[in-house]
Amino acid sequence: MKQAKSTVSKAPRGAGLLGVTSSAGSSVLGSSALGSTPGSSHQEAQTPLQKAIDQYLIHLRVERGSSEHTIASYARDLRRYSAYMAALGVIDPERITTAQVRSFMRELAAPTVPLAGFEAGEKHNQNAQESREAQEEAAESLALMIASESGRGTGNGRAGKGRAGNGRAGQPEKAGAPEKEAPTAEGAPSLPLPLGPNSIARTMAAVRGAHAFWVSALIVPTDPAAPVTPPKNVKRLPKADRVEDIQRLLAVPDRETATGLRNRAMLEFLYATGARVSEMLNADIDDVHFEGTLTDEDGNQITLPGYVRLFGKGNKERLVPIGSYAQKAIQDYLVRGRPSLVAHGKGTAALFVNGRGGRLGRQGAWLILKEAAEAAGLSSDFSPHSMRHSFATHLLQGGADIRVVQELLGHASIATTQVYTKVTPEGLMEVYRMAHPRAHERG
Repeated sequence: MKQAKSTVSKAPRGAGLLGVTSSAGSSVLGSSALGSTPGSSHQEAQTPLQKAIDQYLIHLRVERGSSEHTIASYARDLRRYSAYMAALGVIDPERITTAQVRSFMRELAAPTVPLAGFEAGEKHNQNAQESREAQEEAAESLALMIASESGRGTGNGRAGKGRAGNGRAGQPEKAGAPEKEAPTAEGAPSLPLPLGPNSIARTMAAVRGAHAFWVSALIVPTDPAAPVTPPKNVKRLPKADRVEDIQRLLAVPDRETATGLRNRAMLEFLYATGARVSEMLNADIDDVHFEGTLTDEDGNQITLPGYVRLFGKGNKERLVPIGSYAQKAIQDYLVRGRPSLVAHGKGTAALFVNGRGGRLGRQGAWLILKEAAEAAGLSSDFSPHSMRHSFATHLLQGGADIRVVQELLGHASIATTQVYTKVTPEGLMEVYRMAHPRAHERG
């Protein structure tokens, strides 16, 4: 295992050993990330609940080896949890009851309590994929799920406007359209927007995980969150583009400029490996191994295939082969593009760099892929993860074994990969006609 891939070395610039930088620039493990007012001192006294949350986040980083994005997401969710409990007058984890945990889950679907110190920008700090998923969530199913848990019926209907991130459920908005918040009195804090079922489930996973840890660490004697069942995720098939669409996308970047060579190498890398965007951005130059030959002790030539070493969730390592197109694109970028880009920086081992010579970030990669998709005429809901979906779907359509696809994607469970085996009725009939010995016989 390469030391450069440790969670400490991959921490964002400015983050300490046990802290990560939030969107507001403050440590998510400090009081400023868990409910104190903006601009407050990091040394401000924390409540027992905030201290317990800090301990859980440290546990995630040090003992569980969770990624920076997972820790930042859990910190944001638990900050909202801490602020809500403070509004109820609860500042000690030992005093939290099951009824209060359930009321917090209902609060996520239909907010009623302004959260002090919850920066306006942080309410919208969700990734684009989660936003699009929330737009497709059924509002009525959300109301029924919450009502089933609480036993209070369907409520006042506010759940119909549930959302995750900056998208809204029930009534899809045009992609890229700015959100509209409910009008508030000048200077008055606005309510956080509602969450959809998937985002509620994710938030409650953070809450339930924290309570379970506090019990195991003997911080509290009982777990009030254990009896609380979060809503089930709304499952949908992943979006995969056609092979022709992907080919058109790969042809978009200009091969005569440094940034164009980088962008083409990125697209080929994603489609050739099925890597997550975070895995691609964390890749270093020495993680890529090009096809070559060597001579064994008997004088025989052995051809070694090209492959890339990726580090996925939980810092798990896997080797993924890369084809000739991706190898050629990466080699062109390394020889003719990357040197001029890194000349503006201080030197980095990163495979993909930005215009300042540093490691390319998630937002920069998202913009590159989005602009290329628009230039290729792809649908507006194209996302970086669409490349991963297309990779898996095209492999299975080409006859790949699902177990092999599971290994290439880095899925821990085969059930996660099985979503790609869903086919259209037309595709099913075509396979039947080609494979069944009596498909063409007349009765």
